[in-house]
Amino acid sequence: MSNSTFRSNCGLATGLDIIGDKWSLLIVRDLMSGKRTFTEMRLSKEGVATNILADRLKNLSNHEVISFYHAADNRKTKYYFLTEKGLELYTIQLEVMRWAYKFYPEQATNDTDFLEQLSQNTTQKVFKKHTKNYQNEKDAHFHQMNPDG
Repeated sequence: MSNSTFRSNCGLATGLDIIGDKWSLLIVRDLMSGKRTFTEMRLSKEGVATNILADRLKNLSNHEVISFYHAADNRKTKYYFLTEKGLELYTIQLEVMRWAYKFYPEQATNDTDFLEQLSQNTTQKVFKKHTKNYQNEKDAHFHQMNPDG
């Protein structure tokens, strides 16, 4: 994306132009939690419409936040994964979750155990552990789906 397509040269505005919509960080969350296909993400509890999901996947791919590979046995099936750039969004998600739990604890009940763990460690420690696990799972999945590849 060229500079002329961003609203301004402000870093926050640029970041929001890429991931600041209602769905993009939820897609990143789903990928981080092990969802890989369009259908798996479409069935998330928030209920994203198929056209919006397709648009957000395209946008995140264009910005190299995510990438994909085709299944070896079915070229129509795409498996999405986070790039290094996408993995860096994990710390933002942690901080948004921490903020939500602090001010809206009744809404963050699904994340209580995780947030307790986060309070015991730094965001960077949790990031390193989680992203290493994610990379290992992604690599294993790719080799399983593309044994020659």
